[in-house]
Amino acid sequence: MISISVNMYNDMQAAKTYKVIIPYSESANPRKKFKIEYTVAAVDRESALRKAEREFESYADYNSASWVRSIEREGIRIWKLLPDKPQTPECIDELARKLASPDEDIVYNSLKALGEIEDSAASSQIISVFRHSNPELVALAIETLGRIGDPSNLGAIRSLYKTDANPRVKACVVSAMGRLALPDDDIVSFLTRALQDEDARVRANAIESIEKLDLPDVTRLLLPMLNDEDNRVRANVIKALWNKEDHSQLLEALKVMAIDDNPWMKASAVFVLDKVDIPGRLELLADMAGDPHPKIRQNAREALFRQHGLECIPWWLETLDNDEEFALIAGKVARMGERALSTVLAFHGQSEKSRRYSSMLLDLLEQQVLKASGWISWLKTKQKRLFKAP
Repeated sequence: MISISVNMYNDMQAAKTYKVIIPYSESANPRKKFKIEYTVAAVDRESALRKAEREFESYADYNSASWVRSIEREGIRIWKLLPDKPQTPECIDELARKLASPDEDIVYNSLKALGEIEDSAASSQIISVFRHSNPELVALAIETLGRIGDPSNLGAIRSLYKTDANPRVKACVVSAMGRLALPDDDIVSFLTRALQDEDARVRANAIESIEKLDLPDVTRLLLPMLNDEDNRVRANVIKALWNKEDHSQLLEALKVMAIDDNPWMKASAVFVLDKVDIPGRLELLADMAGDPHPKIRQNAREALFRQHGLECIPWWLETLDNDEEFALIAGKVARMGERALSTVLAFHGQSEKSRRYSSMLLDLLEQQVLKASGWISWLKTKQKRLFKAP
């Protein structure tokens, strides 16, 4: 077996490392089979295969022999390289065979590992778990196939969606469909049916799948569900429709969720504010950061501190409660550099604590100016601080 390492792209922060084995034959000796192995950095299996195929074709073009190399696609294997996980086809196959174990813990751990590795060669063994008596293992098997991302498993997964099926199994089926369906798959009627399911998890997952697949007529399908009794369903509707529908109705629904007595409804409002660029979201998150419910308060604070931009600085400073949070924000402000200086200088805190943290940020920015631009620039910065408007 030939081993070739494809150039890694260091700037792809989301990239993972995959191993790709491509079997091929040569016209000069069609009965003899060959394999070539690539290690590639890619965001997913599909991208890894495309990179490996390009490398394969470029090598064939460079070689310019009189015979032709042909890929035998049925034998292609792709898996993610992870520490402490199987890294060869033989070890992955051994892991897949453990799915036949009568020990449910072994089956569970094997499914989790196979989902992380993403090798579709184990699909048939994973599908065999669909017959297991434990619905939790069936659900995990569906999730595993969804993570692997091979569309050829779509039919087997879809067949599990029945009216009387376990709700968690149905929810996992709907989620996996959103991951695996291709543009020409007839899936609209299936997801429309799932939107009417009595289980809230199924409805919420159906909305996520509709958003992910960018299906047509999404507003007609989802807008009526803005009044659903379930918090996650409502949140997913707002998130899915934000770039497709008039904002006023969605924003009003979100504000109602944010002041609801039900803490789960508030938690879902925080989720939307964290994920969607909604006007006034910094103010809403800052308000919810003072919620009496500890979990809502913590979620809102974390969401607020995850935001980016100069406009966040005043809200961060008024919300900071301890030095650990300050260290997180200080790192963000430091990366903004001198651009943040005028924003911090213009800040007039409403509390002694916020003013103290503002002063600490100015100390940090002054040191950055000194290090980057020298003492004259530092002196000018110090003067701005000393003579800023009260």
